[in-house]
Amino acid sequence: MPHLEPRMPSERPGTVRDTGTAETDENYDLVSLLYHCLKAADAYTQYVADAEDNGDDELVEFFENARKVQNRLANEARALLARRLTDASDASDEES
Repeated sequence: MPHLEPRMPSERPGTVRDTGTAETDENYDLVSLLYHCLKAADAYTQYVADAEDNGDDELVEFFENARKVQNRLANEARALLARRLTDASDASDEES
């Protein structure tokens, strides 16, 4: 399992931390969640194949359900990110 760096808590609610990118921390978090959900769903596809190879129907069903959950979360994150980026772009256009 890869080593994950611990996240630093924000200084206080509503404070924007510098992520080193032009994106807000919240959008960066959505991108990260999207990426990790898709990576997990991809891994679960292999787990399903492994369970099928071993004839373990219980694990096949479990891993298929886990994959569906990750794909659903990825789709929700994608839609939310698209909406937030569109809203930010529209707001930026109005300011110009």
